[in-house]
Amino acid sequence: MALKTVLDNLDDVPEALHAEYKEIDGKFVLDLDGIDVHPTVVNLKTAHERQKQTNRTLQSDLTAARTRLEGLPDDFDADAYEALQAQAEGKAPAKTDEQVAQLRQQLERQKQTELAKKDERITTLLGAVQQSVLHGGLSKALDEIGVDPSLKPGAMALLMSKGALKLVEEDGQFKAQVDTDMGPMPVKNYVSDWSGSEEGKVYVKKATSGDALGGTGARFTDNPWDSSNGKKPNLTKQQQAISENPTKARQMAQAAGVTPNW
Repeated sequence: MALKTVLDNLDDVPEALHAEYKEIDGKFVLDLDGIDVHPTVVNLKTAHERQKQTNRTLQSDLTAARTRLEGLPDDFDADAYEALQAQAEGKAPAKTDEQVAQLRQQLERQKQTELAKKDERITTLLGAVQQSVLHGGLSKALDEIGVDPSLKPGAMALLMSKGALKLVEEDGQFKAQVDTDMGPMPVKNYVSDWSGSEEGKVYVKKATSGDALGGTGARFTDNPWDSSNGKKPNLTKQQQAISENPTKARQMAQAAGVTPNW
C-alpha cells in the first residue's frame, strides 16, 4: 500500500509508521528524504522554471514594444507601415498611386496635428507677453502722471476698454503703443496727454495745497506756471521744462491750475 504524503490524522496509519510523519500546520506530512530528485518533483520544477523564463521573455518583449510605440500618432496605420517597410526591403511590390496618396495624407495629418499644438503654445505665450507688456506699461505710465491710487483700477479699465492699446514687435522686442488719429504713440505719451483731458483729470491726484504740488505729491519749488501771490509765469522756463520732461511739466502746470496743451 502506498503511503499518502499528507493526512489530516494518523488514524488509518499503522502505529509503526507514525514516526515517519511530521505534524506541520495541523496536517501530518510524510517525511521524505531526497524528495527533490523524485521524478514527479523534477518534472514540476522543470516546468516551473520554463514558465518563469517564458514570463521574462514576454515582459521583455512587452517593454520593447511599448518603447517602439511611444510617440506614434493616434492615426498611425500599422498595416501601411509594414507594407512600406516590406517594399523598402524588396519584399513587396511598389506602391500604387492610391497607396502613395494614402500615405501622403497620413503624413500630412500628422504634420497638421503637430503644427496645431505649436500654434496653441505660441498663442498661450503671446497672451502672457501681452498681459505683461500692456498692463505693465499702462500701470507704469499712470503712476508717472500721478494718478490717484484709489482710482487707478478704474483708469486702467477705462484705457484698456478703448481698444487702442496694442502690442507691437520691433527688432525682436515687444512694446506697447496706442493707435491715435495722429498715428501710433508710446503709451507714456498717450497717458500723459490723457491726464490733461477732461476725462483724465478726475483720475489725477489733486494738489494738497495752494503751493505748486504735483500729482504725485512732490513739491515743485520753482514752478514757472505758478501765478499765485502776484507771481508772473516764466515762459522761458516753461519751454525748458516741457523740453526736458514733458510729464513733469504737465504736472507742474496742472498744480498751478493751468491746463496743458502739449
